[in-house]
Amino acid sequence: MTNPRHRSVPWTGQARAFTRRHVQQLRRNKLLVFLAVGWPVLWYLLTMAIFIEAPDPDQLGYVKAANGITYGLFGAFTVTVAVFAGEFARDLEGDRYRKLRAIPVSPTADLAGRFVAGTALGACSYLVTILAAVAHGATFELERIGPTTVAILALTFVLFCVIAMALAMGLALVITKPEHMTTIAVVVVLMAFYLTGFNGITPGMIAEDPAFVNYLPNSLATRMQIAAWAGTDSVEFMTPPEAPLSLEYGALLVGYAVGLSAAAVGVMTRFAYGGEP
Repeated sequence: MTNPRHRSVPWTGQARAFTRRHVQQLRRNKLLVFLAVGWPVLWYLLTMAIFIEAPDPDQLGYVKAANGITYGLFGAFTVTVAVFAGEFARDLEGDRYRKLRAIPVSPTADLAGRFVAGTALGACSYLVTILAAVAHGATFELERIGPTTVAILALTFVLFCVIAMALAMGLALVITKPEHMTTIAVVVVLMAFYLTGFNGITPGMIAEDPAFVNYLPNSLATRMQIAAWAGTDSVEFMTPPEAPLSLEYGALLVGYAVGLSAAAVGVMTRFAYGGEP
């Protein structure tokens, strides 16, 4: 007779269980509130107070909105990379997977649970930063919020978080000490942020041809969101290159997410669940 504890649980049930577990882990993380809320809002306020030259008054609201979006995604990038990579590295170091290998657990359900929990965390960070920008006088054109705009905002955000978490899994394999993960992840995010000209909204600060900001995931997602929400006529300050709103750019972002997700499945299957029980 089969032991009830070893009966196979449907994949969806496993994914929900892993999501609950990872959310509980994230809630216990002492750096969570700061990284998700204080960190991006602080950077937004510092940038607007110190690093942004006084623009045309007609453009000021759009500049604030653009920075709200870029720091919203910056915050989501930070928490998903730092926290997600840290938890995965901690599970590997603690040999938690030795127990899971002995029961019928799907590696992809574990991965899906991690991704859902990380995306929810990133969404909280993103929304808090957007609200801070609105309170600071950012101009978000509500009349532009139609089905197409909502679809672009939601799709780019989810894809961006999936890309960040997939990259974080690779980082967790390289940095095997969880206690070092947060610092290293924050440094990596800051480097990506500045090397792409504030996630692509200030291409003029890039010495060489800035066209690449339309092809790297962090700057591509940011520029797509700004152009979709603020309107291409209101964001001359982030051109050239042109705003990436064509289907080809959306397909590129999807391609990044699909390719990196496949790599993440390989990492989970090989390094987490591929050893001996």
